[in-house]
Amino acid sequence: MADIVFAFDPAIDRPIPRLEAAPPAVVETLARAPHAALESAAAIARQSEAAALVLFGRVLDPQRASPAQAAHLRMLVTGLAAHGCHTVLFAADEAARADTIRLLGGPPGLEFVTPLSPLRLDIRGIPVEMLSAQGPHESATAAAAAALPSVALPPTGTAGHLPAPHERRIVVGWDTAHWTGERWDDEPARGSHLASHAATRSPHGFVVWGSRRRGPGVAGTHQLPALQARSAHEAAAGGCGALTLLDHPPVDEGLPSTARRDALESRTDWRNAWRELPTHHVAWRTINVASATGGDEDLATAIWSAIEALALDPQGPLEIIRCHVECGTSVQRRVRIAEISAETLARVRQLYDARTFRAWCHEVLADPGESLVALGHTRSGAKPGSTTSFSTALADIVNRAEQEPLHAIPAELAREAGWAALELIEST
Repeated sequence: MADIVFAFDPAIDRPIPRLEAAPPAVVETLARAPHAALESAAAIARQSEAAALVLFGRVLDPQRASPAQAAHLRMLVTGLAAHGCHTVLFAADEAARADTIRLLGGPPGLEFVTPLSPLRLDIRGIPVEMLSAQGPHESATAAAAAALPSVALPPTGTAGHLPAPHERRIVVGWDTAHWTGERWDDEPARGSHLASHAATRSPHGFVVWGSRRRGPGVAGTHQLPALQARSAHEAAAGGCGALTLLDHPPVDEGLPSTARRDALESRTDWRNAWRELPTHHVAWRTINVASATGGDEDLATAIWSAIEALALDPQGPLEIIRCHVECGTSVQRRVRIAEISAETLARVRQLYDARTFRAWCHEVLADPGESLVALGHTRSGAKPGSTTSFSTALADIVNRAEQEPLHAIPAELAREAGWAALELIEST
């Protein structure tokens, strides 16, 4: 059971880029994945009898959305309202809120939160306030921080309200990683630190932070991935967050009503009742295949054997496979893999059957993450200060970048760039 379901960055008006040479079954699944992921989150809200579905990040841009997309979102909102579930949409500002209302026609059950306009809901008799950590120059987050300790509750005992200890305050924010940038862009999660500090100032505060980036989030926040990933470089395949405000202790049988425990009593901290549930319909997966010799037929056989070993669920999400070929630090073999990759893909794709096997091999390339240590001074036998080959000097640069955690180039990208340079020289 969940009281609130959180869904980050549905972006139903921004389709996943189409894969080259993909069959119609794969194309259709990719095109529908953002809508299907949002529908999965709504289904979770209905099945768990949630009182609110919270949508934040990119939902539907009024400037680019089609009438069909607007109708789809409106039907989702009204369908949830019929089950007693609010749809809470976090808007960038009042103008965006007005545009969305005009686009959807203001369906029943739709509520809004803006950076300067928090929302107060009564969920199962518990006053819940939702605040936005977004806004220009973090002004909205500062406003949320100021508001958290100052919100006044009705006096204890007022009809229809709970005493102050049962109040819940939720701060929601997100970053824009992987929206328009590339995987090597290191965009700071602006506002997340302040939002976390703001919520922790209240004993009843809770922070949800949406991000498509990899790596740990900010301490004190519950980082949530997008509903549906758009590439292999995101934090997770896709999921929504479910929060239960109370742990709902069972009724004490055999006791008079005056001796039973309070139905609102929570035996544990409600902020620990957070869990993530999968919503994705497409997942990206990388497999590794060792291949030091052989042509496209041998490589295709090895790749297909690796895919079959995955034991994929025929009813599960479509898997987009990226195959990394381990070449044993042989630059010549890496160049050869690039030459036969098209023929290898063609052979592997001949075995694809959308009805029985949910995997599409999208790319075959030499493993960009192989270590260059074997090419450097330490392993090659060269002495520091001596005249060395370009490959040895480049390997030393890459290895040094890996050993320095604060280096300007991430280790993963340093390796990829190093191999690209060596392959370019080998092929010319």
